[in-house]
This record gives sequence, C-alpha cells and structure tokens, in this order.
Amino acid sequence: MKRWAKYVSIGLLTLVTIAGGACYWLFYDNRVPNSGSYVFDITAVRAAASATRGERVQLVEVETVSHSNVPHISIVAGTDWAKIDMPRNVYRLVFPNRTLIIDTGWDANTARAEKVDRFDTAAYERVVTAMNAASMIIVTHEHADHIGGLLTSPDWRALLPKALITREQFNHPEYTRPVEWPAGSREGFKPFDYTGYRAVAPGVVLIKAPGHTPGSQIIYVQRADGQEYLFVGDVASQADNIQLQRGRSRLVDDFMVGSDRDAVSLQLAALHRLSLNEPRIAMVPGHDGAAIARFEGEGVMRRGFQ
Repeated sequence: MKRWAKYVSIGLLTLVTIAGGACYWLFYDNRVPNSGSYVFDITAVRAAASATRGERVQLVEVETVSHSNVPHISIVAGTDWAKIDMPRNVYRLVFPNRTLIIDTGWDANTARAEKVDRFDTAAYERVVTAMNAASMIIVTHEHADHIGGLLTSPDWRALLPKALITREQFNHPEYTRPVEWPAGSREGFKPFDYTGYRAVAPGVVLIKAPGHTPGSQIIYVQRADGQEYLFVGDVASQADNIQLQRGRSRLVDDFMVGSDRDAVSLQLAALHRLSLNEPRIAMVPGHDGAAIARFEGEGVMRRGFQ
C-alpha cells in the first residue's frame, strides 16, 4: 500500500506540475522576441498626413454596437482574472463636407452567434446609416467584429466600391469567419495596395502593422485643431497592452486567433516608446471601454453618430 501511495503522490505531483506549466504558458507567458524590430516613424507619418491638401477632420465620433465580458488575463497576458468589458466600436471621422468610417462592427446575427453579452440595435442602425452616407470606409483588420458590418450589409454592392480593403485583408477571407464575403462580391473587387505609410485623406494615414492578422494596420488621424489619434485596432485591444507591453494570452493568440505574437510584441514596444515620447497622441485601443470613456471626458471623442 505504501508503494502504491508513493506512486499516486508522484502521479498527482506530475499532473499538478504539468497543469501549472500549461496555465503559465497559456495565460502568463509574455516572452519577447530576441531579434527584430517594428519601426514607427511618427515624423514620416506626419509628413504623409500633410502631403494631402484639403480640410481636415473636425470631429471624431464613436458608436458601440456590442459588449462582451471576458477575463482581463485573456486580453492582457499575465494580469488578473477579473472580468472586463470588450466593446465593439465603430468610429466616424467628420470632415466639413463628408465623413469617413473606421471599422464597421458586426450585425446582430453574427454578434449573437459569437455569444456577446449585449447588442445595441439602435447603435448598429446608426452605423448602417453612417456607412451608407460615408465617402470612405476603412477597417483596421479583417476580423468579423471589424469588417462584418460592411460584408453583411444588404447594401454591400454600394458600400464595397468606397471601402479601402487592403490586399492583405482581401487575400485572407478565412480571418473574417464566421462572416463570409457575399456571393459574387469578390469577383472584380480591386483591393487597395500600399507599402509602409499611405495618406488616404487630408490628415489620415494608413500604417502597415501585420501580426494580429495579415491585414492589420494602424490608422493615424490628425484633426484640424492638431489633435492626433492612432486607431491601433487589435494590435492593442486594451490600453494595458501598450502601457504594460503585454499582448494577448497564448490561449487567445495561438488557439483562437492565430496571431504572430512576435510581430505584435515588437509593435507594442514601438507604441509604448511612442506613448512616452508623444503623450498627447490619443492611442485608441481596439476594445477598451474605459479608454473611450476617458477620451469622451477629455473632448477627444464624441459619443454617438449625430
């Protein structure tokens, strides 16, 4: 009996060690790559923003179409297990004579299939109206909660010609699941192609940032009064990703999303350095309700498409 008890104890200890190691690897590990870099040249970005003449953005508005409660540690590795809100936001840049949409959220059917905790039908209806009226639509990346509102719209035939879907976003429709491109929508569609930085409107610059997805990009905006923004998408879903230089957990990145963790880690380090050198730039995370509320309070952003 003593021998069996010894074997059982060893077996239990082994299982506990394996479980502890797996938990650390899945939720706490935040090792950074030993080599490589991501160069974010804010001087070059500002130069690109100034190269396109015309009236600049007067106002930035935000709508939140859904909310999900998830453990903090799943989105910011190595933190805590408290539940945080993961809002899905859509942004509208208001120029004097036109509007531009950044990200499109997702429709009610997709959101509920993905088990969101709350969906705001009225907010989504305002997003639909805003997309139809906008002169341009841009997405930070090709995940369903960012591009889904565009692809599931009954008016997609009218919307796609004014959507700057990049070649990488177009070439990886598997990342949009469970949303699919509408039948026939990919035939003859011409994706937008650029390298490095590309201005697409006065004060608006696209910045390549592959990693979270192949088509991830950061969107720089300079308002007419000089206020600057970086819409970072899910390079940093939460402000903590940048402040703590911690990406998502491996459970999310490796098994749910399929991100390039090394690439994202280098991007977070670059954004962290930039935040220290340029603290007045509003870095807008992909899913951070507290950050958006702070921007609203500071007058950086206005709630609701009005």
